Amino acid sequence: MQMKLVVDANVLFSFFKSESITRELVLNPELEYNLELFAPKLVLKELGKHRNDICSKFGLSPEDFDIMFSSLEIFINIVERNVFESFFPRAKDALSENIKDVPYAALSFWFKDRGDKISLWSNDKGLKVLEKYGVKVFSSQELIKELGL
Repeated sequence: MQMKLVVDANVLFSFFKSESITRELVLNPELEYNLELFAPKLVLKELGKHRNDICSKFGLSPEDFDIMFSSLEIFINIVERNVFESFFPRAKDALSENIKDVPYAALSFWFKDRGDKISLWSNDKGLKVLEKYGVKVFSSQELIKELGL
């Protein structure tokens, strides 16, 4: 069975680390792990904004970053804000402490409202509150365990 996951920016930061499990899961989601990954479009802006930090932290040249960055849209379904923005009020209510993560919650609620089984992949413990609203939240470690890796 395919697992649908909304992925947050913090998880995707580690995509740029060589030999990271995040990179492996993103680059080979359907074939080996049967994952379908989604993210709000703002994730691209967020990662681009931190380009220099990511290059410095993971020893990447700007050119390598650009190549990897451009590949994200091949492996992750990027969803425009207007598709799920009607779920922002519900997400804001659920995440009063984590306003910066509202787009991830709103996208998750949009999927849930359509009847899709959706989970959120985030290492932010504050997002675990979404489980009260029927959205399972996996940290990277929990996802690895769930996939039997």
